[in-house]
Amino acid sequence: MNNLKQIREDKKMSVLELSRKTGISERYLRFIEKGERNPSIKTAALIATTLQSTVDKIFLS
Repeated sequence: MNNLKQIREDKKMSVLELSRKTGISERYLRFIEKGERNPSIKTAALIATTLQSTVDKIFLS
């Protein structure tokens, strides 16, 4: 499991907003949040940067 949903919610950001800021589809972001898909390193870094966090905090904690 990962902390993506919690960190996104802590930043008061919707999945739609994260999708728009990253260019990643809402559907794929939801799959990542549920642990049903693992993002590439590039995608993980983009998500982390957009959320002003780190890949480690989001995906490795």
